[in-house]
Amino acid sequence: MNQVWIMDLPGIDLPDWVKGQRSFNLLSSFALRQRVQGTAATLNLAPDDPNLLEKFDSCLTAVSPQVRTPAQKIAEDYGRSLAYHLLTLKRGDAVNQQARPDWQPVHWQFWQQIETVWLGGGLLCGNLGQTAVPLARQLIQQNGFPSFRLELAPNGRHLPLIGLARTAPPDTHAMLIFDFGQTAVKRGIAHYQNKSLAELYQLPNLPAPCDNSFQPNQNLAEVAQLARWLLDFVAETWRETAVAHPNLSPTVALSLACYLLDGQPRPEDVGCYGRMQQLTPNLHQFLSDGLRQRLGPAAAIHLWHDGAAAGLFVAEGFNTRRPGQATAVLTFGTAIGVGFPPEVGQFLPNSPAFTCQPIRRG
Repeated sequence: MNQVWIMDLPGIDLPDWVKGQRSFNLLSSFALRQRVQGTAATLNLAPDDPNLLEKFDSCLTAVSPQVRTPAQKIAEDYGRSLAYHLLTLKRGDAVNQQARPDWQPVHWQFWQQIETVWLGGGLLCGNLGQTAVPLARQLIQQNGFPSFRLELAPNGRHLPLIGLARTAPPDTHAMLIFDFGQTAVKRGIAHYQNKSLAELYQLPNLPAPCDNSFQPNQNLAEVAQLARWLLDFVAETWRETAVAHPNLSPTVALSLACYLLDGQPRPEDVGCYGRMQQLTPNLHQFLSDGLRQRLGPAAAIHLWHDGAAAGLFVAEGFNTRRPGQATAVLTFGTAIGVGFPPEVGQFLPNSPAFTCQPIRRG
């Protein structure tokens, strides 16, 4: 998704600031931050504020029109960028296909049959989503796809955690889940009743181990240190949680901001987590073995790509099949993530009264 090039959309008056751009340069948190920084003085914001995007989101409902109006312009342009991104995928114009030689015709044909897209991620969970998404939906429907559905997902910030929670075995009472992103490590405790996901309590986030010091050519010792840190962190969280949850499952569900194929990062993925492929021919087995060494022989890991985990948000209930679903899930944060509801699998349904909330204290 991040490497989609929007070269042109013939018949649509495409703005110059969109033509020839990668979707990452229009829709990532990096791109949004750059845009907000350019207007920071007008918005009464400090351009180097680490919470700049959260404060920008508040500007969209500011009382003062001098602040609200330029903020809304940024949000509306973000919505237009989202529409142009999806129109590029849906239309598959030759000019855009030529700019993406790593995709085969089958990739474009796949996206042309997508009719519903659910949206999540940290960027769209607040006022930005409420402003940008209706505009994007309108533009898509007005430009050749009147039945196209574009919807904000409930609990959109936590879609990978919710999807991971649904992978628990049917007799599970409580399970730990982790979403290792590029900016933050998110985690939670999932509780189940009557073979359904009943509650998800979020634990405090931690900064991700992904900064500019991590380079693809790091030596094996540095990569092994990352793997040890990840496993130690998961094991320690499990031990701490098990004190108050004696029925905690020895199975842990975990997602990485890294594309996986049969439990192994793809060869071209040498980013923060993908570089762990240097340690093993199968990262899933490697991490499972490492967790068993720390917690005992009953421990196990369910390993997912974060986009694939988010796609489980719209999967049907336990052991069901959904052929021809024509649905995708996109998440917007540090980068654009993508997932698709699986056609078959064993996934616990959400309880009708499912809740997602911060961990209870006391």
